Amino acid sequence: MPIQLEPHSVPSKKILRQEWLAAPLLFFASALILSLVYLQYNWSGKWISNVKPLSWNGAALTMNKGQGYSDQGKLVIKGLADQNIAVASLSPPAFQAKDYSTIVWSVSGATPSVEMEFLWRTADNRVFVHPLVWRANTLEPLEIVKDENWRGQIIDLAIIVKGTLAAPILVNGISLESASLPGALPHMVKKWFALDRWQGTSINFVDGDAIDKNAPPVLAVAVIILLALALSLILAIAKIMPLNIAMVWGIVLLGWFILDVRWQANLFQQLELTHQQFAGKSWEDKHLAAEDGTLFDFMKKVKAKLPAANSRILYFSDDAYSRGKGAYHLYPHNVLARNNLPPTSQIKTGDYIALFAKKGVKYDRSHQLLMWSDEQSIKVDLLFLAEGNALFKVH
Repeated sequence: MPIQLEPHSVPSKKILRQEWLAAPLLFFASALILSLVYLQYNWSGKWISNVKPLSWNGAALTMNKGQGYSDQGKLVIKGLADQNIAVASLSPPAFQAKDYSTIVWSVSGATPSVEMEFLWRTADNRVFVHPLVWRANTLEPLEIVKDENWRGQIIDLAIIVKGTLAAPILVNGISLESASLPGALPHMVKKWFALDRWQGTSINFVDGDAIDKNAPPVLAVAVIILLALALSLILAIAKIMPLNIAMVWGIVLLGWFILDVRWQANLFQQLELTHQQFAGKSWEDKHLAAEDGTLFDFMKKVKAKLPAANSRILYFSDDAYSRGKGAYHLYPHNVLARNNLPPTSQIKTGDYIALFAKKGVKYDRSHQLLMWSDEQSIKVDLLFLAEGNALFKVH
């Protein structure tokens, strides 16, 4: 019986392997092309520079206004000055502004009632200020190169804290990233793999709060997949490579897989942090260890001062979350939670007034007067005051 040969079986398998190999190659080629296009239109620094990044820990800063101290390489800001402001400064060796593009402040412990600004002084004694944005429990890196006043020789740096301190603020350090692309690229890549703290949508995907909002992970990978598919179509039209449905699915699944790996890695990091934060603690200690532990501790002290019977409590805070969660902690008392204090005509004798992270309200201890906007004032007894938060009882 003659042996029948299949001359096309081996080459066909080789072609199939090449098509599957083409999927990751097209994907990463697409990622490289889009990265270069993104940098071309968004990178405002230099492409090449020999300047090294600068960094200092928080203990290198000096308190100019407010109360604070250095502790284990950090600066602890525990109190504000009379104008509800604190200033911590640093006088580094003079450097040229054009050599550095991004300022990164590592700060923890701030609440929504706190505003922060970055201040710098030039060699010609001119002072400039730029606001810092607090998002996802961290300060966003400040791309200072976009500020037209960031020029000349810089001799002083400072951070300004304004508002009401519900808890001490820790300044862990400050770093200045080189304006060159090689110097900034490691930080840009690191931001893509930085931990995104747990949010309501984290069970489905990573929101991208730890990286620039211009390129969140899901959108970025989707665009990479579309370009990779377009490249495969171009190669097919040019008859360089046949268009295979398996290769198309390979490109899509590779993008999906990368997002899923990023998501799983983020969840495992969050799991470890959650274990460190809450494991082995009592119900009360878990609340105190949470991000809103200061609010829980304040409400615990408020309830300790209230009578057993249901009382009417007027609770005010500038932060919507603190209003809702604080009111929950005060139940079953009769709680009215608002942003702004009402006219005095709506406040009754015997009412309790609780203030948490609330600006624009003053207390005159000598006359026992609580005062707020529109020259409103009312006679009260101060039951307790802690870190700018207070409980009063109306006369």
